[in-house]
Amino acid sequence: MLAILNVTTPFFALVLCGYLAARARVLPEAAVPALNIFVLYFALPCMLFRFTASTPSQQIVNVPVFFAYMTAGLCMLLLVTGFLRLFGNEDAKNASFAGLAAAWSNWGYMGLPLFPTLLGPRALATMIAAGMADLTVIISAGLALASLGDQAGGGIRSALRGALRHIVRNPLIWAVLCGAVFSAYALRFPTPVEEFIRLLGQAAGPVALFTIGVSLYRPSVRVMRGNVMTITAAKLMLHPLLTGLIATFLFGLSTLETHTIVLGAALPAGGSTFLFAERQGADADRIAAVILISTALAFISFSVLCWWFGVQLRG
Repeated sequence: MLAILNVTTPFFALVLCGYLAARARVLPEAAVPALNIFVLYFALPCMLFRFTASTPSQQIVNVPVFFAYMTAGLCMLLLVTGFLRLFGNEDAKNASFAGLAAAWSNWGYMGLPLFPTLLGPRALATMIAAGMADLTVIISAGLALASLGDQAGGGIRSALRGALRHIVRNPLIWAVLCGAVFSAYALRFPTPVEEFIRLLGQAAGPVALFTIGVSLYRPSVRVMRGNVMTITAAKLMLHPLLTGLIATFLFGLSTLETHTIVLGAALPAGGSTFLFAERQGADADRIAAVILISTALAFISFSVLCWWFGVQLRG
C-alpha cells in the first residue's frame, strides 16, 4: 500500500496545489480557460499522438475494451438518471447531467499521466481504447437524455448535432486517429517536429493535474446539497463495480484490461461535465460539487482499489 501511495500522492498533490493556488488568488479565475486550452489543445493531444504513433494499432483499436467500457458507462448513465427521476423528482435535464457525472471519468487529465506508472504502458493503450467510448458515445447519450426536458433547446436532434460537433472538434480523438495512422504506416515527422511534440507531451501530466485543482475552486458552490453525496458514491463505488462485472462476465477481458478500465471508472467525475451542464442551463453548481468531492475522496478510494487489485508498479 505504501508503494501505491508513493505514486498516487504526488499526482493528487498536484491537484491540491492547483486548488490552493486558486484559493489564495495566486492564479486569477481568468487563467482557468487558458490552462484548459493549453492542456486540451496542445499538451494532451501531443502526448496521445506520441504514444499511439509508437504503439501497435491493434492495442489501440481494442473493440472488446471499447464496448465493455461503453456498456458500463451507458448503464451508469441510465441508472443514475432513472433513480433521480423516479425517487428524486428531478427533471430530465438535471437528472441526466447527474447521470453523466457518474458515468464519465476524468481519465484524460488524471488517468493518462497516472496509469503508465501504476500498470505499465499497455494500460495506457487500454485506457485510450476505453476513453474513446466516453468521447463518442457516453457524452452523446447524456446530452440526448438531457434534451428530453429542454423545451427550448431543440430536442434530441439538436442535442445529437451538438454532440456530433463535439466529437468532430475534439482534439483528443484526432490525436489518437493521427497517431494510429502513423503507427500503421510507420510514418515519422522530421526530428525538430518530433522534439516539439515531445516537449509539449511531457507537459501534459503536471499541467493537467494542476489545472484540475484550479478548476475545482468555486467559492460560491455549496458542497452539501441535493444528492451530491449520492452521485459521488455512484461515481466512485458503483461505476467501478459495474465496470468490473461487465468486463469479467460479459466480455471476458484479461486481468490487465479489467484492472485498467475498473481503475478508469474509479477516477473522479470528468470536469467537462460542468461545462456542458452550465451551457445547457442545468444545475451546474451541483455538478461542480460532485467533481470537487469525488476528486478529494478518490485519493483514498482509488489508492485502496489499487491495493485491493495487488497492483505491481510498472513505471
